[in-house]
Amino acid sequence: MTSAFLLAFASRSESGAATFFPLVAGTKWVYSDTAINQDGYVDSVGNTQDIAGRPATPIVTTRNGKVDGSTFYRVEDDQVLVVAFEQNRPLGSPYPILKVGPGNVKWTFVGSIQMMGAPAPIAMKGSSKRAGHKELFGSKRDLLEVTIDITIEASPGMTVKTHQVSTYAEGIGLVELKEKTKVNKNTSERTRKLVSFTEN
Repeated sequence: MTSAFLLAFASRSESGAATFFPLVAGTKWVYSDTAINQDGYVDSVGNTQDIAGRPATPIVTTRNGKVDGSTFYRVEDDQVLVVAFEQNRPLGSPYPILKVGPGNVKWTFVGSIQMMGAPAPIAMKGSSKRAGHKELFGSKRDLLEVTIDITIEASPGMTVKTHQVSTYAEGIGLVELKEKTKVNKNTSERTRKLVSFTEN
């Protein structure tokens, strides 16, 4: 997951969610991902669409050259929301994947998502904090670290727990994701890192 939002850049001291999640049509990120063992994970920003009467912007993901799905996002002030995975099927309750504040920010979410074709209860705890600066693509950029713990009751007898630590860079978006997922007693880990970034 993953991602982009570029409304107006605020000052570095007051940068909001749009700064760390710039959504401009045509922007593209290429990632290495240990889940597919190659630099074949690409996110591209599409054109803004209408979702339940409000604008939302899709990021289309391809893996090894094949479309793997889309996620529709909306930036609202200090937060980035996931609002749909299909244009004609908005989520009943959009959920936040990133929030920005003057200090450490914490949030929770309880709702449901579609999983394996059926609604599944989801509980989320998130937090974000400033994480210093880093030289990326020729510029020194502010960083934001976001930690999210997710529990999904995917089906009777199947619980999915995911721990994510993501790093976002000012003006770029996601630069690294470390994820650990446990399905009942089975555990898997993955790391995604930004390889290239193309602005439109």
